[in-house]
Amino acid sequence: MGRFSHRLDPDIPQSFYVLMGGRFVNLVGNSLVFPFMTIYLAARLHAPMTVVGLVMTLYGLAQVSAQLVGGILSDTWGRRRVMILSLTVGPLFTVAVGLAHNTWLLLLALVLMGMTVPLFQPASMAMVGDLVPSAKLPQAYSLMRMASNAGIIIGPMIGGFLADRSFFLIFFFDALSMLAYLGLILLFIRDVARHPGPTQAGAPTGLRGIARDRAFLWFASFWGVTGMVYTQLYQVVPFYLHVDLHDPASTFGYLAAENAVLVLALQWPITRLTHRASPTRLMSLGSLFYGFGFLVMSFSTHMVAFAASVLVITIGENIINPAASTWVAQRAPEHLRGRYMGLFGLANRTGSALGPTVGGGLLSLGAAVWLYATAAGGGLVSGSFWQFARWEQRAASLPPKEDSLAT
Repeated sequence: MGRFSHRLDPDIPQSFYVLMGGRFVNLVGNSLVFPFMTIYLAARLHAPMTVVGLVMTLYGLAQVSAQLVGGILSDTWGRRRVMILSLTVGPLFTVAVGLAHNTWLLLLALVLMGMTVPLFQPASMAMVGDLVPSAKLPQAYSLMRMASNAGIIIGPMIGGFLADRSFFLIFFFDALSMLAYLGLILLFIRDVARHPGPTQAGAPTGLRGIARDRAFLWFASFWGVTGMVYTQLYQVVPFYLHVDLHDPASTFGYLAAENAVLVLALQWPITRLTHRASPTRLMSLGSLFYGFGFLVMSFSTHMVAFAASVLVITIGENIINPAASTWVAQRAPEHLRGRYMGLFGLANRTGSALGPTVGGGLLSLGAAVWLYATAAGGGLVSGSFWQFARWEQRAASLPPKEDSLAT
């Protein structure tokens, strides 16, 4: 492994590639489930999308709490321990969701799944920031996304096949993937010895200190809106295809696989092409692609339109995701990187949690209303990031006391 990692990039340690491999295995399992969750809940609850959207919001709020708790624990308890906890307990509740037939037991298992499975995410993202030199972070986060989406290429197609026969199987194999990731961590990953050194005067020292980092709060808020827009693809579009257009569950599996293939094919070239641009400019550009992608989806109900929409949205996410993680990792003090990543993930999960409710309500008014509103949301957050980038550029040329957003 050491020789392998040295050949790829001598500045990136082998532990990073173990994390990347585990993420691939885990995403094969996760992507068996998440494209079909709304369909599964609609079948189990015998409810319309508005009710399913509320349930998904409840699930999303549980994930939000996990992001914050996972970030705090990763700074105080250690990145590795948090990942072990998540990948030990999470599989139990994942299987419980697939087994539950009573409505209240299903909701309880779903909430507990949401509170445990995502705990590892801020810890693993913070560990990448610990392991990899700052100059290599865009490449590292791009590689993590490529590994994730290589898993997603496989998962949705298998998941669609399984979901047409037995929903329980998708939860069972998702749990197995988490246990496989746990095995890799136990065998090959050790916590990084972090030496933050003396805290600079005025630097944030905890959640209250981070709350005074107004630039980060604005950035995270805009990131939350991108989560609300993007989640329409994986939470509302499957329901629209299956219930409104009467396509089988496996149809969206192919679209999700297209998304994953395109990430794998385009992520590295796009990262190489855009690596000199500021992360906030890239956030604006990527959000604009999100909005335009949903506008393309409004042109037709033919699968060609959906495939073209996925292409456009995928280009946007290839631009936006590495830029977002890089901006946060570079801004966060090392001893607070877990908290920053947790709050950053919390913002996105909050938007993702609200997305199904908002999207489901808009879809009940008509597909055109939903798609036009989602496209407008992408345009709005694109403009917000563009203004933020302009402020950031001005602030960089001013004395620290005039940095009005950062204090």
